[in-house]
Amino acid sequence: MKSFRFLPLFLLLVPGLARAQDDERQQRPPTEIPDFSNLDEYVYEAKSILTIGVRHLSSAKSNFFGGGTIVSTLDEPGPATGANLLRHYHDGTIQPDARFAPRTDNAGNPVTDPTSGNQIFDPVASDGRTNTWAYAEKSQFTDNGYLVYHAYSARVTDSTIRQLETLASNGLDISASRDMGKLFGSKISWNIVAGVSVTDISADLNSDVRAAISTDSDYYSLFGQSPPAPPYASPSSKNVTLLDASGKPLLTDDGVPQTVVTDTSILLANEAAARITTTIEDETSVRNRWKLKGAFFTFRLGPTIVIPVFSRVQISVSAGPALIYSGTSYTVTQTLSPETGTDISDTSTDVANKLLPGYFADASLQFNVTDRTGFFAGAVFQSAGSFVQQLNNATAQYSSKLDFANQSGLRAGMSYRF
Repeated sequence: MKSFRFLPLFLLLVPGLARAQDDERQQRPPTEIPDFSNLDEYVYEAKSILTIGVRHLSSAKSNFFGGGTIVSTLDEPGPATGANLLRHYHDGTIQPDARFAPRTDNAGNPVTDPTSGNQIFDPVASDGRTNTWAYAEKSQFTDNGYLVYHAYSARVTDSTIRQLETLASNGLDISASRDMGKLFGSKISWNIVAGVSVTDISADLNSDVRAAISTDSDYYSLFGQSPPAPPYASPSSKNVTLLDASGKPLLTDDGVPQTVVTDTSILLANEAAARITTTIEDETSVRNRWKLKGAFFTFRLGPTIVIPVFSRVQISVSAGPALIYSGTSYTVTQTLSPETGTDISDTSTDVANKLLPGYFADASLQFNVTDRTGFFAGAVFQSAGSFVQQLNNATAQYSSKLDFANQSGLRAGMSYRF
């Protein structure tokens, strides 16, 4: 009980202590808010620029030269002499004689195979003629009664170097630059720019070339006959009814007239009477087509000077080294137009990739729509070296030279600052 005797006194003191603390709080000065006005304000300034546009570039210069041979893979005239041989010419064929005669008994009746019942035929003894041949044109028939067949070949002897500019083309252009600051405290700034563009390569040239044309002419006798109108191919045959001595049809046991197959082909000599080989040189029988197709990438790196003109308009000038990577497909088609038959063509292709050093210069007018976006247009110039692409095989020894010197054009697009 003694421990509770101080309780009334404690209850009287507590309100007084609380009131004293409130008075002390009211007498204290208010807490001050920190002052941040002396700190620098941070504002992000875009330093990088990305440009995307198109580039129209003038053509590269191409040269074509070389020579080759043209031989028809279908022409196989064979040796100058020899009978009953298979011979392929450019305007026809001669094949071994395929005549067969029906086998007959002593009474003149056809003999049949006892197993199959089919009529039996025997090869005709060689008489220097063949019933299996074909020709293409009326001009092959000569006035003295021969049919002449030809095998052609050509060798291009033209030494002319033909020049052609590739077609100017549009390509994609992308570059990125970094603002490096002001020059000497002026308003003029300078950047470091790196870019790449891709441009097509296309050149196509057709021209007659000088060539030596060789012709093998084989003459075959028609034995006084006139050939059918061309194009013509034999043999030909028909069914003929057998007749008895009185001119009446011979009948089978079933009363059906007996027939035999008779060869109706016009016969041609199965060996050439002569072969004449001629070689002439002209500039109209052979026509060449040179074709270059591909693309090249231009990589560039260098400084850019930016000169402000108005608040939103500025001029930029760039220059520096460049590197060209070119990939091309080179095709040459040689076509011989002989006196008879269809044209003879030979096509060869080569693919090459080259890396060439050079330099570039650009000048553009920039209009800034906002602080970050804008449009530009300007002129471009670049120059690099040249390379020779060779095409060598059994029938073609041609070369092309592609020169990337002094190319100029225009570029336009949009820019974005970030």
